[in-house]
Amino acid sequence: MQQLIFKKDIEQSKMDALLHFLKSWDIEAELINNKITTKKKSDFSLSVGIWKDYNIDANELRKNAWKTNK
Repeated sequence: MQQLIFKKDIEQSKMDALLHFLKSWDIEAELINNKITTKKKSDFSLSVGIWKDYNIDANELRKNAWKTNK
């Protein structure tokens, strides 16, 4: 099986003409519309679960990591 993917929407009349052309050459063709969905950006962090039982602030961690006294 091979797939042909169109990057933009094509007018229905043009799509019908293309399908008719392919079928006239004995090429089996089928039109399937797939809606492209975008993934929503998630604020999930894998490290959150590690620190769930501790009272730790990200700024405090940075300060301790860089040994600054700001």
